[in-house]
Amino acid sequence: MERSSVLGARNSRAVPSPSSGASVFDRRTAEATIPRGVDRDDHVDTRPAVDPDVWLLHVRLQDHDDDEALEALVDEYRPYALSIARRLSREGESLEDLQQVALEALVATLRRFDCRRGIPFPAFATPTIVGALKRHYRDHGWALRVPRAVHDITAPARAAAEALTMEHGRVPTVAEVAQRMGVSEEDLLLAQEAVRARSTVSLDAPARDDGSRGVELPAPDEQLELADGRAALAAAIGHLDERSRTVLGLYFFEEQSQSQIAERYGVSQMQVSRWISAALSRLRSRMRPDVDDPVPLVAA
Repeated sequence: MERSSVLGARNSRAVPSPSSGASVFDRRTAEATIPRGVDRDDHVDTRPAVDPDVWLLHVRLQDHDDDEALEALVDEYRPYALSIARRLSREGESLEDLQQVALEALVATLRRFDCRRGIPFPAFATPTIVGALKRHYRDHGWALRVPRAVHDITAPARAAAEALTMEHGRVPTVAEVAQRMGVSEEDLLLAQEAVRARSTVSLDAPARDDGSRGVELPAPDEQLELADGRAALAAAIGHLDERSRTVLGLYFFEEQSQSQIAERYGVSQMQVSRWISAALSRLRSRMRPDVDDPVPLVAA
């Protein structure tokens, strides 16, 4: 039987009655294994604790892998599985996806259920369905992948915070929650920060009702565009001779005039101008990526 048939809506044909196709042996097995209640006075097993017809379907499924019994059981427990999905739903997660996960876990659990253990099916199925939903959150509920340790801390941290809120009548501090859990404050803060990775917001998302945006973008850094040029310039300057570096430093950074630099070196202002032009030409040739054989950075 295809999964869609099992997980889909009730088939248009009538679902067979539990006794349809059940052998005498099936009925005896169901009667012997069905969970029973306990009498309040003498503590003796009395009436069945579950619907005998539903239990007979479990026997048929376990002993004969009966597809009709499986479909009937899925219809029987569908509201129960969907209620677990609704109870564990969170904002931002598709309820339809959670319901699909719960129903798939329900089918897998029905096939693995051993009715001869004599326990009600929900007692066996609930941990499995809840575990499947938690795995779904862990694997698909985060927009960004975070370490497993974060997943292990997030849920207990939420439970600890709720318990402390009830005890003290106020929102607990990070230190109080960390102490209750037995973890460091740093690990707890990292987990709380990572929780924000559950969902992302488009950069083009419209503003909220209060006028704020989901994501606040920083202003463009004009200096960032100059970063590559500065890196190339720093590398090129390192290849200049000492006099060229000194002259450029005096002229561009200390803002000395060419006449002042000429007086310092005992030369004419025209000579200093030629030094600066030659040094700049060497820097440009060194920084141009399309020049295979740049001009040597040696002062003339």
